[in-house]
Amino acid sequence: MPTGPIRVILARLLFKTRHIRPKRYTVKTRENNRDCETDVMVDEKDESPRGGGEVVHHPTVRWPMLAASGTAAGIVLLDESYRILWANERFGVLSGWPLDDVVGYAGKELVYRQALKPSWFTTELRAGAWQHVQLGDGEAESVRGVLMAETHLASRRDEAAILWTFVDLRDEAPHRFHASLDGMVSIWVFEDRLQHALARAARRDRQVGLLLFRLDDREALGERFAGTCLEGLQQQVGRRLVQTLDVEDSLTRLGQDHWGVLVEQPVSPEDLQMVALSCQEAMEAPFRTASTAPLLTLSVGIAVYPQDGDTSELLIKSAETALSRAPPASHAFFDPSLEAILAQRLALREFVQGALLQPALHFRIVYQPRLDLHDSRCRDVEAQLRLRHPEWGELLPSDFLPVVAEMGQAAWLDQWAIERVAAQRAAWQDMGSELATLGVSLDVDATTLDQAVAGRRPLDVMLRRLSMDLSWLCLELEERAFIAQAAEHTHLFRRLTALGVRLAVSHAGQEPVDIMRLAGLPASRVTFGSRVAAAIRRDDIAAARGLEALARCLETLQLEGVVTGVTSEAQWQVAGCLAAGLAQGDGLCEPLEAEALAAWLAARA
Repeated sequence: MPTGPIRVILARLLFKTRHIRPKRYTVKTRENNRDCETDVMVDEKDESPRGGGEVVHHPTVRWPMLAASGTAAGIVLLDESYRILWANERFGVLSGWPLDDVVGYAGKELVYRQALKPSWFTTELRAGAWQHVQLGDGEAESVRGVLMAETHLASRRDEAAILWTFVDLRDEAPHRFHASLDGMVSIWVFEDRLQHALARAARRDRQVGLLLFRLDDREALGERFAGTCLEGLQQQVGRRLVQTLDVEDSLTRLGQDHWGVLVEQPVSPEDLQMVALSCQEAMEAPFRTASTAPLLTLSVGIAVYPQDGDTSELLIKSAETALSRAPPASHAFFDPSLEAILAQRLALREFVQGALLQPALHFRIVYQPRLDLHDSRCRDVEAQLRLRHPEWGELLPSDFLPVVAEMGQAAWLDQWAIERVAAQRAAWQDMGSELATLGVSLDVDATTLDQAVAGRRPLDVMLRRLSMDLSWLCLELEERAFIAQAAEHTHLFRRLTALGVRLAVSHAGQEPVDIMRLAGLPASRVTFGSRVAAAIRRDDIAAARGLEALARCLETLQLEGVVTGVTSEAQWQVAGCLAAGLAQGDGLCEPLEAEALAAWLAARA
């Protein structure tokens, strides 16, 4: 593909011919989607050249342009008013217009900017740079995406003044040319990926994120730095974005000071916010110029499919609207309510991070009794974590444990909780309390089993250091995590069983129970999530029969069943079909601290 200087030389060599005298011919234009014809006076062929040079004015003159006619690029010569004087055969193929009809036509009516065109994206063609345009007559079926370069030629007023070069994006060579050195994709590829991403998301019921970045203080930067220097700074911004984003994300440059990012992986508003913050943090280091080290910032507008737009056009407009609301060096969502929610979640994350440094001051452990479904006696308690927040009150595990897991601290918090429960158990035993006869269950994260995550200290080693009988302890793991970890941690499970620790499957029933895999797990108990209890009604015979069939499967596998989330007498009665099982829920007893639990148990005696 010819570069800028080469295009100028090519034009000077290809367009030498004789001067021409005035002659009337018709110029074709389009107004209000209608073709119009205007008579224009041009020159006719003159055998006496002027000024020692040979130029071209009339499109019908025989051109000594074999190189231009045979090139793979579309070549067009225009006058100062952008009227087409000549075009090669390749341009005719790209535009779909016969060459005889193209000559004399207003060139700008054949060239359109790409469909991905927010309001801040200039519609004017820029000289001296490859641009993404659509070539055709404006009809959807005939428009073709191409790369275009415009070169202004040194000429007199009445000579050919402008050279257009077009390259088909579907050709192999242009693809190699357009592979950005900064690792970005072209606008055409970006738009194609966006449309395909939305189609996939619609089939899989997923979300897709679109982020638009804007360079802040663009006008001030333009006054401070020359065009070449400013372009170099924007290329540095692009490189930093490429280095920050994941390889699965698509990045493109939109206009002089805007970039677009497509995040197609399963995303949430929190994920998109983290992408925006990471990209903004990447701009914090000074940039490099020949004389100064300026600091640049980005504003970000975020839109989420499908709630902010179910088509690429609507999603782009939503992201553009969000960007218009974003303050400098900040970000904004199209849906303002998300900003408040995410601000609260970010505040929670910061609070949890501080709480993990001093867990004894912020976390506490409560115990919820589990009653025998046949004689209503308390045989077991579940230890649960609570987090005390100065403004929001006491937070439940579902509020903060996902944040702890995102921070990679779930295993550490689980080990801290086990040590606290063991200390409380030892205190009950020293007091001769009846609570020392109860089993204690604790729901732990799957990462607690991973030695590399849990401070390079295997779980069984940590438990041995407690120096106590552990037959009272039952560790519960979520069903899918337990199944996934079974093969990898077979030896660890055996060591835990040798210590007397029981293992249980927790939160079963959220999905169909896999009886075959359940039979292969080293578990002695299955805990059903609150969804199972919520589905139970007094008159729901089908639910009772289903639970009874499941109870027989558990009995065959010698597994004890626990129904959690029981809030009514009807749920208690239906859950009673379990041959050997327990029930737990706020309808039976709310979670209590150790002293209150002792008083509750004494009152039931």
